[in-house]
Order: sequence, then C-alpha cells, then structure tokens
Amino acid sequence: MNTTRLLVCASLCAILGISNLPQAQAQFTYTFFPDDGTLASTVNTDFAIVGFAGGSYDDSFNRNFLFPSSPTLHVVNGADIGGEMDIFNSSHVIFSGGNIGFINVFDNSSVSASGGSSPFLLAFDSSTVNMSDGIIDDLEGQGSSVTVSGGHITSKLVANSAADSVTGNPIGSCIIDVTGGSIEGELDAYNNGLLNLHGGQLGGDLFAAFGGTIDVYGSGLTASLVNPDYNNAYSLYSLSGTLEDGTVLSNKNLFIMNDGVTYGHSSFNLISAASTPEPNSLILLLSGGLGAGLLLHRRRHVLAKAEKDRP
Repeated sequence: MNTTRLLVCASLCAILGISNLPQAQAQFTYTFFPDDGTLASTVNTDFAIVGFAGGSYDDSFNRNFLFPSSPTLHVVNGADIGGEMDIFNSSHVIFSGGNIGFINVFDNSSVSASGGSSPFLLAFDSSTVNMSDGIIDDLEGQGSSVTVSGGHITSKLVANSAADSVTGNPIGSCIIDVTGGSIEGELDAYNNGLLNLHGGQLGGDLFAAFGGTIDVYGSGLTASLVNPDYNNAYSLYSLSGTLEDGTVLSNKNLFIMNDGVTYGHSSFNLISAASTPEPNSLILLLSGGLGAGLLLHRRRHVLAKAEKDRP
C-alpha cells in the first residue's frame, strides 16, 4: 500500500469508527525536524513532523510525540515530501521551493509560502499562513489567520471555524485576507469564517454558508439578486465592480445560504474603498443558514469533496 492510500484508508476508518480492518492499524513512518535548518532533499516517510524529535500518532491520529521544540525550517528547491507535513509548537516553516504533500499547521505555528507547491494546506489553532507566491491547490483555515497576496490557488480557498472535538461548538473562526494572487476555483466562508476580498484574480464562484461572511472591498460595487431560492438553499447574487487592487468583477456569482432553523446567519458586505465607512454606510445584504455544518478534520478533505452540496 502506498503512502497516499494508507493515509486515506486510515482517515476513513477513523472518521467512520471502523476498527476491525487491518488497514486501520497502520504503522506510520516519520521524519522529525526538531531544529532550525534547511530541507532540500526527498523525504519518503508518511509524515514529516516539525516541532518534535520523536513519538508517533496512534490509529486515531492522536498525538504521542516527544521532546517539543519551535524550529524555523526552510523548505527550498530539491525538497520533495510525498506524504504529509505536520507543523507544531509555534514552529515557523518558510517555503520557497520544492514539492510538499498535505500540510497541516497547528499550535500557533506559521507558514510563509513564497514558492514551491502543495496539493493541500490546512491551518488550525491560531496558526498563520502568508502566501505570496507558489502553488497550493486547496488552502483552508480553521481558527487561523491566512493572507494571500500572490501565488496561485488552483482549486479553492476556504475560511472555516475550528470546533471543540468533544462538544462540536466553535472555538475560533478563520479570517482570510486576499489582496492579490490568482484563485481559479471557489472562495468559501463557512461556520463564522470571514473572507475579506481586497484584490486578486478570482476565477470561481463565492459562497457564504453556515454563518460565514464575505466582505468585498472596492469601488462601484453592486450586487443584484438573481434568484432568492437557488437550488432550494441559496440566494444567488450577481456581483460587479472594482476591487481595491483594480481587479474588475463582472457578474461574479455570489451564493449566500438562506436562513434555516438551526444554522448560522450567512452574509456579505460591499465596502467602499474610498474611505473607512461608518457601520450604517455599509451595503449589507444578508441571508442565512440551511444545512449541516462543514467542520473539516485535517484529513477529512478526503470526504469533503464528495460530501459538499453545490448548486
């Protein structure tokens, strides 16, 4: 079984509560990065662990790691991680090159991405991500802060909220600021997540759902209601105008989930870039929640792509 299939199988078993399959009893392999340094070579283990010097995950991916540290690791051209990199303990990883597998950022750690590529980056726990260049297919945050000023996101950008693993209650929302770069796919604000759009080339549709908010900053911004009950779930708006960086939006699809009984109130704001507006000067168009929350586990992106309801 290759690394990708092993991680997917273990993830599915953990999510579905299956314990009697031999694939769930995975014996993972690790490479540890406890000290400051530079990575410019191939890592063939299942996990590259930044911020610990030993230990392991159990079959449910609970941490059993040893000897915590907070290094600064530079990932440069020549680096190739086929598995997953997990970053802990206020560590700092600087990506300027290389190819990295799934990236998870925990514990107030930070990532600065100015090059290289990764299929998936998920930031938790008040961590921070600053992307100025490079390629990330799917960039998502839960309870974290993400800034995109450059680079290329080929699939989607998601501002979500972190939740308590026992109660499921939100414990922190993600704030994403987009000032530049190129995002081919959709841009999403879920579960009290906040997506601030100041610029960038936006190729996909915009979604605010389950209590998420999208703030759009620019001039001449308008949002015309096209369908108040699209797909029996969303209010569909047509968004036009100019973002702060000069990017022109023309009839961009903006989906706002309609209010339901048990879910958060979704919304968007159009904010003039000419001056800092008073609260009553915002163009506020609101709609609200319908459907179950979309809390993502750090490996549940395996299921999320199949589960997510789309118009």
